[in-house]
Amino acid sequence: MITNLFLFQMNDSNFPIGSFSHSYGFETYLQQNRIQNAEAFELWLKQFLNNQILSTDGLAIRIVFEALEKKSLTEVLAVNVELNALLLPSEMRQANKKMGQQFLNIGNSLMDDSLLKHYQLRLKEQQLAPHPAIVFGLLAYCSQAEVTETLSVYLLNTTITLVQNAVRGVPIGQVAGQKIIYAVSQEIPQLTEAILTMPLDHFGATAPGIEISQMQHEFLFARNFMS
Repeated sequence: MITNLFLFQMNDSNFPIGSFSHSYGFETYLQQNRIQNAEAFELWLKQFLNNQILSTDGLAIRIVFEALEKKSLTEVLAVNVELNALLLPSEMRQANKKMGQQFLNIGNSLMDDSLLKHYQLRLKEQQLAPHPAIVFGLLAYCSQAEVTETLSVYLLNTTITLVQNAVRGVPIGQVAGQKIIYAVSQEIPQLTEAILTMPLDHFGATAPGIEISQMQHEFLFARNFMS
């Protein structure tokens, strides 16, 4: 059971980091007529979670918790660098940079925690952009959340964000959107377990088709989303 209420605060759609301005590539599939209804979007969403989020953001959050248990901010920064380097699509790089910085600014305004201040200082020293998944993990750790519940909420947060974007982007309708959220949420315990048991050498493994759609997005004739 998830008992850390701060995780719910970060999961709220009113938490202003800008993720509702991004499609993470599904808008490309819309314009290619490969996503035209709720069923097709749900299939894309599950592919996105399984073949991009688990081995990137999800595994990175797990590594952050493991590093902080050893008091190693250096390892946290190292995975931050790797995550940023994995962002080949230029729109995704810019989106994550802006969301990560906004996330960190809000976190620092909410928490007076030396870990966050040291992280921000080291980022400035090394001229690095904060990645939103790393910031999510740091804030969760500072709020004394457990890694399992942190991963579960992060996956749910990603699901809700993308479904709400699809509601107005496909469109699929509010009820259909809630059905997708419910269906995917039933799989989150298995997805979380997959992250917890994933070999570290799987970090960064993603589906090429998803990345290609994210690259193609910036060349679309008309766009409703920033990425």
